[in-house]
Amino acid sequence: MTRVCKRFDKVSFENYICSSKEQERLVAALQDGIKNGFKQNIVITGGVGTGKTHLAYAVLNALCTRWKASSGAEYYSSTQAVYAPIKSIIDEIKASWRTNERVDLSIYTGAPLLIIDEVGVQYGSDSERTELFEVFDKRYNDELPTIAISNNNTEALKSILGQRIYDRLTGGALIFELDGSSYRQGEKDEKHQRN
Repeated sequence: MTRVCKRFDKVSFENYICSSKEQERLVAALQDGIKNGFKQNIVITGGVGTGKTHLAYAVLNALCTRWKASSGAEYYSSTQAVYAPIKSIIDEIKASWRTNERVDLSIYTGAPLLIIDEVGVQYGSDSERTELFEVFDKRYNDELPTIAISNNNTEALKSILGQRIYDRLTGGALIFELDGSSYRQGEKDEKHQRN
């Protein structure tokens, strides 16, 4: 389950600031997917702080209901979309190696929409690729859309993911390459100027 993150609790498309035509195209594609269903994969690449994770949570906030655990923590329902940084998927897989138990990847392979963030922060080892291939291959075969987010460009992604995963992820996908400076650095500059 994806926990509701306080920083992104209230993000939406309305409070995302587009500073380029590419960002406007991306927002339009995501809004169309929410309204009409996602029909293909979407790959979002770009520098740190260009709003990629903001948009991922905007999709979650638009599609998912929330439920509260007895601890008080809030989680998104997984009936419409699942969000996960790629490292958390790999950590689950690696934990299963230590216990010699097969990890259940069905939350990722069967989600109506899977949003994978931080693609490229993994080591890119052959064993990781082998395990991740199961997720991407199953989703590809079942025609389930994936939104992949990375700070790396598409050439670097091909090297990190390997040709088999990259081909399944990007074949027929909408690919958006965001540029610009970090929004977080702009926030810091604005706060500094106000003081």
